[in-house]
Amino acid sequence: MRDTLFIIRAPFEDPALEGTWFCRDCATMEGALLANPQWLARIEVRRLPYPRPRHEIISLLGEEHQSMPVLVIANAEKAPAEAGAAASGRRFLTDPKAIARYLVGRYGGAGPHP
Repeated sequence: MRDTLFIIRAPFEDPALEGTWFCRDCATMEGALLANPQWLARIEVRRLPYPRPRHEIISLLGEEHQSMPVLVIANAEKAPAEAGAAASGRRFLTDPKAIARYLVGRYGGAGPHP
């Protein structure tokens, strides 16, 4: 398994709200991918629909950790200290800046400006 980034496919509709939307944090990750196209050769990127349940994430992290964006780290030993831990033992990051910092540290490229 490679590091896997899950982001919401845009645009999407939210049945609770009128209009068409995008996820701000997922859009940030899309921008980071545009700035670092070399990451696409090293990580898996999955764009999932908005509605829950998100079974693909649940199967890795459990029902309580299905928010996006989320980076599921392939090698738990390489996870940074701030990474969350699922009951399955998998480690993950949900903050866009933390995800980008991890990817830069692991695969090089441009990171988020402080």
